[in-house]
Amino acid sequence: MGDNANAVGPETQLPDLFRTHPETRAIFNRHGLRGCGGQHGPAESVGFFAEAHGLDTERMLAEIRQVISDPAARQAARDQLAADRRPHLGDTIYQPFFLAGLAVIVSVGAAWGTWLLVEIGRAESFTGISIHEVNAHGHAQIMGWVGLFIMGFAYQAFPRMWQVNLPAPRVALLTLGLLLVGMAFRCTAMAAAGASWSVGVHRIGAAAEVVAAAGFVGLVVTTFARSKVQWTPYLGFVFTALACFLIQAIYSAWHMDRLLTAPTRETLLYQLRVYQGSLRDLQIHGMGMLMILGVGIRRFPTFFDLPEISPRRGWTAFGILLTALVSEVALMLAYQASGDHRLAAALLAPWLMLPVGAATAIWPWRLWRRLPASVAHDRSGKFVRAAFAWLFVSLAMLVLLPVYQAVSGIPFSHAYYGAVRHAITVGFISMMIVGMASRVAATLRGFAPERLPGLWFTFIVLNVGCFWRVVSQVLTDSLPGFYTVIVVSGALEWTALTLWACHLCALMRGWGRYADVSPTEPAAAESAAESEWGPIPSQIEPGHRVAAVLTWHPELEEVFFEHGFEMLRNPMLRNTVAREVSLQQVCLMRGVNLDQFLEALRAKRTHRTN
Repeated sequence: MGDNANAVGPETQLPDLFRTHPETRAIFNRHGLRGCGGQHGPAESVGFFAEAHGLDTERMLAEIRQVISDPAARQAARDQLAADRRPHLGDTIYQPFFLAGLAVIVSVGAAWGTWLLVEIGRAESFTGISIHEVNAHGHAQIMGWVGLFIMGFAYQAFPRMWQVNLPAPRVALLTLGLLLVGMAFRCTAMAAAGASWSVGVHRIGAAAEVVAAAGFVGLVVTTFARSKVQWTPYLGFVFTALACFLIQAIYSAWHMDRLLTAPTRETLLYQLRVYQGSLRDLQIHGMGMLMILGVGIRRFPTFFDLPEISPRRGWTAFGILLTALVSEVALMLAYQASGDHRLAAALLAPWLMLPVGAATAIWPWRLWRRLPASVAHDRSGKFVRAAFAWLFVSLAMLVLLPVYQAVSGIPFSHAYYGAVRHAITVGFISMMIVGMASRVAATLRGFAPERLPGLWFTFIVLNVGCFWRVVSQVLTDSLPGFYTVIVVSGALEWTALTLWACHLCALMRGWGRYADVSPTEPAAAESAAESEWGPIPSQIEPGHRVAAVLTWHPELEEVFFEHGFEMLRNPMLRNTVAREVSLQQVCLMRGVNLDQFLEALRAKRTHRTN
């Protein structure tokens, strides 16, 4: 038993460890794994888990080895594991938030946005539709898409990162209900601006949203206060983003109320001109960008095998970006209220600081290069790299705004400014949501990312749609014909996001091909395997189907790859051809020595079970 314990190292995979020593899962549950990854845990190593959760790897290995070798410790772990099996609301708290966010993006998000593009095309003007309807759509995108995913991720990930439990998961669900009610009321009221009931409905919805935002921020702060986590740069980003989340909820409630109650068109335009830009800056550069950068600094080095961001670099980047955000908001308000063009010129300073601060934060990652080979098959990596590319496209366009105004002769271009916003909201924020939600959902459900669809269609179509929107929107200033084709961008983005939403729903809920792993029913995976392929045999034989062997022994996948069966990385082939051919047949087809291959499979299996 002692030798078996010493065989556990940083590279030991959690599924392998939990199969041979299931009681060790109690250690991981105590450090944040509870409810994640199905019966055998996520497809990651002990070292990866420790690094991702800010733990000392050697200390964790010592705990694992003690449980394996010490009967008393092993029994205590089993008792703890039995208690951990009781369902806990916090284990899957992210799911209702993600599902609600998906419902929003495919309906009042991307679908409504596409319809608005149709109306803009008909009017051949970005001001040809109601500002209230535009704001209703924008509000659904910010709070119902970005906001819900931020909340779901924060409730699920932060307690695990900080080694504590979410204090009140029922309160977390209450914030979800309040936010959905508030958003529905506010969007309805804005879309129906002018109706006698719209202002009252908006105020009820605004109150619900502010309470939801305050409850969310309060829960996260309380969770952190219960932890023993030391203050590091990523927390500066995260808590500034949380502050922006609450501030923008209050600011938005006041601003939209003033728009709905404006007695004259001049009053409405003044409110819009002075306050709308700074609100969007708080929401996009504050709430969205800072949250992504903070979480990225903490998790991306582990997720994508990238260099750690040093504390000095992290704090420097944070200081630059915080100064840029505060200056941008203050100068925008002062300029629009006073009309002093010197203040407008001063805006160039924070606009230059934004890309400098972002580049300072992520420069060591060298994201213009391919990700390391160790994570080459992680489907979320391409979304993350593309998202950062779009971030710098947006920030470069913002810096070049004065140049565009001078060249075009347009004092303020709704088309250009809207393109800047679209590049960052869809290209950066939405692209990052798609990539990271895909990874988080896969990990929490126990699926190795490389064994899931690569999401290439969503990736390509979403990028093409965003590119078409940004370019065609800018070109409408000089070529009005582009008004008639800009709607194509909305249709592309809606298609990409809808197909991805269907995939993520199936993955989270365990529908169809994803029904073989369930974190709430630990025996689901094993039962599914045995019901289809029969009991796990004691010996791997030439007549066994490829899919059966991989179902019984997922850890043998690397042996297949080592012997040239790279086609098994393709999910379609894995679910079709692999189910029909035997080991003997596939070796014959690929010219692989059957006896040597069987010996390698059996040796690997014996090594894993010893």
